[in-house]
Amino acid sequence: KLSDWLKNIGAGSYEKNRPDMYEVLRPYMDIAIANAKRLDKQNEGRKPSESAPGTKVYELVEMLRPYLLDTQRL
Repeated sequence: KLSDWLKNIGAGSYEKNRPDMYEVLRPYMDIAIANAKRLDKQNEGRKPSESAPGTKVYELVEMLRPYLLDTQRL
């Protein structure tokens, strides 16, 4: 599915350890976080292990975001 989506946005296909994956996905970070928060709200009251689909990775991304390299400034 990821390869299909990447092809649809003109970014080629998915490959393990693809070095430019962060740059390709970075413009979609805000959308991804918003979607994850909405899903987390739907799973409210459940343990993360009981939330399918569901993830708490967005919390880590939000904490690390200030330290992420802004490749557009390079």
